[in-house]
Amino acid sequence: MPSSQLHRSRGSEVDSLDLAILGHLLSNGRMAFKELAKATGSDQRTVASRFQRLLKVGVIKSTTIEVDWSKVGLTATAIIGGRTSTGEDSRRKLLEFIRKESRIIEAYTAIGTHEYLMKVVDKDIATLRNEMTMELEPLTSDVGSSVIVERIKNPDFKGLLKYARSKFTSKNETTV
Repeated sequence: MPSSQLHRSRGSEVDSLDLAILGHLLSNGRMAFKELAKATGSDQRTVASRFQRLLKVGVIKSTTIEVDWSKVGLTATAIIGGRTSTGEDSRRKLLEFIRKESRIIEAYTAIGTHEYLMKVVDKDIATLRNEMTMELEPLTSDVGSSVIVERIKNPDFKGLLKYARSKFTSKNETTV
């Protein structure tokens, strides 16, 4: 596979320069295009246009910060899962609740023990139990929750990028 086209997915092509840009941004998300150009051996305009393209095609989903919510007073984090109650109306109400509730910071539909999973943040465990799970109970069945005590691994997106690079580059190509 030529280095100019390492992977194609749903209309987007990612090459070695794109992967190099992603790698540097995963290490330092605030890196300026000028620094990225120097680090990748490219020019600033190329890096800027590549970044915009990666945003447009959805490879880069967002540029954001990570907040430690416990330091602003939201000390309880939990994963809540369950199944919707019987009927399409219950499912619609549940999904509407999930989308509107600001304490639910991530939510997924799933295949397995739970039909949906949510990551929830609240002031404390009692508030989480008394407010969040009580509001969910009429909309769900088999609600279960696990309070997160400690993160044992931070997201390793750079490691994941290295894995992806190993899967989509040829053995003869120099990795970036």
